[in-house]
Amino acid sequence: MDGFYRGIEASLLGLTFLLGLGAVLLPTLPGAPVSLETRAAPFAVSLPMITVTAEP
Repeated sequence: MDGFYRGIEASLLGLTFLLGLGAVLLPTLPGAPVSLETRAAPFAVSLPMITVTAEP
């Protein structure tokens, strides 16, 4: 069962990494919408902290 939880944790960490990378790279793509007031793309990714614990 510990392997199952480690697999879920690794999947969530990978998903978090990809979403964060996309949030950083998306505004730099050509044609991305840019706000005239803040000069930033109106896009944000918020991810909750997930804690996975396993008991022996």
